Amino acid sequence: MNTIPDGNAEQKFQELLTKLVTVPDWTEKQQLELEMAREISVQMLRVAESMRDGPSDLETCLILLKYAKVLDFVMSALASRRDIKPQTLRVIFKLAGLKVDEAYPG
Repeated sequence: MNTIPDGNAEQKFQELLTKLVTVPDWTEKQQLELEMAREISVQMLRVAESMRDGPSDLETCLILLKYAKVLDFVMSALASRRDIKPQTLRVIFKLAGLKVDEAYPG
């Protein structure tokens, strides 16, 4: 087993590290999507706190699940740098009973 570090491996590691810590350049549309995701997480927190403080019913659990699914979709798309079509996002938000930011295109 070779214990002497390989210069090429070190360079690849440094490139990977640099790639991981660089902050991506977000477009205005992506920034709006991130802000809407943040608002969903705040709403989820409110629902979860109401469930903690009082009786939780099936309807409340389903609302929380809808919010979680929408949040997962938006964050997964942003993390993988996929473009979300505005109409798709609007339909998903409408189905979940969420409000789309008025500045959002489409």
